Amino acid sequence: MIIADAHCDTLLKITDQNSLYDLGDHAHVDLKRLKNNVHLQVFAAFIQSRYKPFQSLQSGLKLIEIFHREMEKNHPYVKVVTTREDLKNLENDERIHTLLSIEGGEILCGDIFLLKVLFRLGVRSICLTWNQRNEIADGCWESNSGSGLTSFGITVINQMNLLGMLIDVSHISERGFWSVLEHTQQPILVSHANCKRLCPHIRNLDDGQIKALRANGGVMGITFTPDFLGSGMITVDDVLKHIDYAVSLVGPDYVGLGSDFDGTDHLPQGLEDVTKIFLIAEGLLKRGYRSTDIEKIMGDNFVRLCKKVLPEK
Repeated sequence: MIIADAHCDTLLKITDQNSLYDLGDHAHVDLKRLKNNVHLQVFAAFIQSRYKPFQSLQSGLKLIEIFHREMEKNHPYVKVVTTREDLKNLENDERIHTLLSIEGGEILCGDIFLLKVLFRLGVRSICLTWNQRNEIADGCWESNSGSGLTSFGITVINQMNLLGMLIDVSHISERGFWSVLEHTQQPILVSHANCKRLCPHIRNLDDGQIKALRANGGVMGITFTPDFLGSGMITVDDVLKHIDYAVSLVGPDYVGLGSDFDGTDHLPQGLEDVTKIFLIAEGLLKRGYRSTDIEKIMGDNFVRLCKKVLPEK
């Protein structure tokens, strides 16, 4: 079974004094623990608020360099995914496959030229906004404005479609979500969010959004961040409840995993790090899911999306 995780923030844990191979108790994810647990891991270069707006590009480029440095350092145990070709025979390849994402369109500084530069640097997914407003669209903290994509944002969507980049709308405002669906020609990604009906957090999706994602052919990555799961003692069972609810709305073909490992200080009891991710598959099996549907949720759906959107070679 292929296991894929559409979002982690582990690049922020890497310094000149440590290595992505073994981060120990300082992180939820490292290459040592990914081996035999996750086949395809998305590493996000998160543009932190303290660097916005004027140091967004510098901050992002530093994280991109850290990513490539660590991939080269750990060759041949890893394979960087930039094309559909890189995903062939994924289930039979013992290497850890990694995909580079940017979390925060501020890195573009309102210049479409930089999108092509990032593509050349191996970036294959961009989370268009974090929670704030930027040149592309409003983030979820700006939802009261009722604004969607800007003119520049529409240009970004069109160019990402042409280049073969995953459009991630995890932090965008509700109007921005619908605006992206209006303009994209490719299926989109919600890399890490949950179901608003079960947990009314501003970052979660309502039923209409989840159904629209199915119509678009996209994938929703259920996240492990406790604030997006519920209240009280959060456990693996709460993650399973959100998977259940999303599947009840749209079926098993549009739901995946987006852990947000290393992007949250707390995790559900039983999901303390990436070595426990298999417990989700076990939980789905106990709930009566068919093995083929478990495989879709655990990784096949996200891999299918990548093979649809990424450039062929």
